[in-house]
Amino acid sequence: MDFFARRRERVLSQASGYDTVVVTDPKNLFYLTDFWGSGVGIVGRDSTTIVTSVMEQQRATEAAKDAEIVPERGLASIYESVKKRVKGTVLLDGYDSRLKGTINESLFLEVRRKKDAEELRRIAEASELLEELYRLLEHAIRPGRTELEVAGEVLGLATSQGLSPLPAEGSLSPVIIGSGPNGALPHAELTERKVKKGDMVVADIFFRYKGYCTDCTRTYAVGSVPDGWRKGYQSVLDAQLEGVRLARVGASAKEVHEGVSAVLKESRLEKYFTHGTGHGVGIDIHERPSIGASSADVLAEGDVVTIEPGIYIPGKYGVRIEDTLSMGRVTKNFYSYTKELLVL
Repeated sequence: MDFFARRRERVLSQASGYDTVVVTDPKNLFYLTDFWGSGVGIVGRDSTTIVTSVMEQQRATEAAKDAEIVPERGLASIYESVKKRVKGTVLLDGYDSRLKGTINESLFLEVRRKKDAEELRRIAEASELLEELYRLLEHAIRPGRTELEVAGEVLGLATSQGLSPLPAEGSLSPVIIGSGPNGALPHAELTERKVKKGDMVVADIFFRYKGYCTDCTRTYAVGSVPDGWRKGYQSVLDAQLEGVRLARVGASAKEVHEGVSAVLKESRLEKYFTHGTGHGVGIDIHERPSIGASSADVLAEGDVVTIEPGIYIPGKYGVRIEDTLSMGRVTKNFYSYTKELLVL
C-alpha cells in the first residue's frame, strides 16, 4: 500500500460512521493525492476521485497519485458530477453551500499532524535547500543594502531551487529580514531601510518545497555590536538549545515553553519574549501542535515542530533563533547551520 492509500485509510478511520468524505480545501486534496489545484475530492473506501475542470485535467492527471480524474466543463457541472458520485452519509472538510453533509474542519488538521516518511523526506529536502539561503545571507547582508535588496537575493535563489514562497500569516512579506530596530518587530515587513554597521539582523525564512513547509530563523551581527546585545543573543541561544533538549515525544508543549522562558528569566529578558516557543509545520507553515503558555498539546511521534524563542527590544534590536524538529524515538533537527553569532 502506498502513502496515499494509507492517508486515505487514516482519514476514513477518523470519519467513523460516514460512508464518504468530500474534500474542497486544496491543501487537504493535496495531502490525499499530491495534486494542488482546484477541484473536489471524493474519498471512498476503495478509491479517491478528483472532479475538476478540463482546464486542470492535464495537471491533475500528471500529479495525482492513487486517484481517478473526472474532468467537467464549468463549476455547475463539477458539483452535479460530485453529487452523482457521493454515496451514503457524507462528511465535509469545510463549509460549501453547494454540498450537503456534516462539516468537520478539524478532521484533516488532526490527521495531517502525524507526518509519514514521505512527508518527512520532503521537509528534510526543503530544509537542506533553506540552509543554502542562509549561506547566501552571509554575503548578501552588508552595510548599504536595503532589506528589500537582501530579500530579493534570497527569493531569486529560492526560486531557482524550486522553493515556493508563502506569506507569513502576520505580515505581507514572503521572508523576514529585520535590520536594526526593525528586528524588534517579530513579523517585520520588508522596507527600504539600509543595513548599517552595528545592526543585528533577524532573518526568518520559510518556504514550501514539493508542497511542504520548513521554517528557520537566524540572527546576524553586522560589524561590532554592544556587549549587552551579544549577551542577549547568548541568552536566546541558551533558551533555544534548552527548548530543543526538552522537545521529546510525550513532553507537554506548555512545559517546553516554560523551560525556554525560564532560561530567559535568568537573564531578566523574559518580558521581551512576546510569543510562543513554537508551532507545528507541514503543508501549512502553522499547524498543530502549538508550543506556548496556554497549549494543552503533548508532543507525539510524527509531529514536526519549531523551537523559536526570541527577544525584541523596542527601538534597538531583536534576536530570534529557530529550528524545525521532527518527533520520533529520537528527536531530529532538520538544521545543522550554525547558531553561533556570525559577525558579517
